[in-house]
Amino acid sequence: MLPSGARPCHAFPAARAIVLRLLDRGVRTRLIYQHAARGDLVTRSVIRELTHRGAEVRTGAELIDPLIVYDRQAVILPDSSPRGPGTRMTEAVTVDDPAMVAFTCGAFENLWNTATPFSPCTKDIPNSFDDLKMSIVQLMAMGHKDELVARRLGISVRTCRRHVAEIMDEIKATSRFQAGVNLTRAGLVDDPFPASQSTPARTKPESSSAPADD
Repeated sequence: MLPSGARPCHAFPAARAIVLRLLDRGVRTRLIYQHAARGDLVTRSVIRELTHRGAEVRTGAELIDPLIVYDRQAVILPDSSPRGPGTRMTEAVTVDDPAMVAFTCGAFENLWNTATPFSPCTKDIPNSFDDLKMSIVQLMAMGHKDELVARRLGISVRTCRRHVAEIMDEIKATSRFQAGVNLTRAGLVDDPFPASQSTPARTKPESSSAPADD
């Protein structure tokens, strides 16, 4: 599972070689990227080669931290130990506790089942960007600022704002408030103030015919 958008070019050679060796051995290999990776030409080129050799690739809107699972027996996670400011996280830890591995595999399967298949050989970029825009809409509706939306979806703030501008143009909105109203009316986001169900008029309690206690 590889969150964030386009992968750094220097990270491809080693990762590509590892995956190709696994595929040559007949190991089933499944990769989940974020939707933003679909628009990167280098990523698409590498994924095209991997899928041609038998890898399965899907994309999703939001992913948890990077992880690698081998044979449902070991999980490799980034080491999130506290470090000094400006220090790059380049280390990882291996977890082989059966309960933790099972939990992680279950989380991966849930994300895999809801992710969108990625075939670089087909012209599916428009559809993927529709998915990305819907993710932006949902996060906007939750009140998140552009910086947080971009970070969660693995895109740059500039790209996020460009998509927001395109969304507002498509729905003919001149402000974010109007965009929220238009999107709610279109049924693309939940109404934050749903109409309450009609409630029966409050009735006065019936007067009792029994004499009041002294």
